Amino acid sequence: MATDLTKETLDEVVNQRRRQQRSLDTRERILEAAFEEFAERGFEGASTRTVAAKAGVQHPLVTYHFKNKDGLWRAVLSTTSVNFSRHFQDYLAGVSKQDEVGQLRVLQEQFIRFAAANPNFHWLMSHEGKRESERLTWLVEDRVRNYFNVVAKLIRAAQKQDRYVEGDPYHLQYLFIGAVTRIFMLSAEVQQVMGHSPFSKKFVDEHIRTCCALFSREPAEQPRRRKLAPRNKDAKRVTKRAASS
Repeated sequence: MATDLTKETLDEVVNQRRRQQRSLDTRERILEAAFEEFAERGFEGASTRTVAAKAGVQHPLVTYHFKNKDGLWRAVLSTTSVNFSRHFQDYLAGVSKQDEVGQLRVLQEQFIRFAAANPNFHWLMSHEGKRESERLTWLVEDRVRNYFNVVAKLIRAAQKQDRYVEGDPYHLQYLFIGAVTRIFMLSAEVQQVMGHSPFSKKFVDEHIRTCCALFSREPAEQPRRRKLAPRNKDAKRVTKRAASS
């Protein structure tokens, strides 16, 4: 009897775990579909029914997991922002011993790689940044401001060493983001104009070099002291004879 009871309990645990995994998988599919929908249409144009159709689930499951469109939007932004932060924290942890100039360079290089890998992230952010809203205020205070503060501090340190273009660090960071992301956001146009994809490794590497060169400055070369050629003894004798005559 004990064996039967144990088997029944284990079966229930297994079934519960399977149900939980199915629920997590469903939630993940909804988030992925919502990410695409919000990036393409913005909050106002997005539809939870379209999200459900893209995710291949019944619409009630969207409301079950996220209650409403606002809850779904916040879940998408929270997930993408956390992934964004972790991406850079992992890289910064590996260069913590470098000076501010080195840290800034790594941070901006990885931002470009992130932009190439996640063009929808920047469409999502651009939709929200267009107009004042409670969502934008939440996004700035909860996610954006801290990242900008970190970058601005590194830019100021680099500017003090003449290693970064002069200007307000926050303004410069917006210019950097625009220069970096637009080419990936307009990938179809870029493909037709330039004749190749902006997502290839070769292009991304070149984009990194180009964008960083627009803002970074190489250390100034120290002026070399001119060495005078030693005068030999014969030259000294000639000089003395010329002076005496």
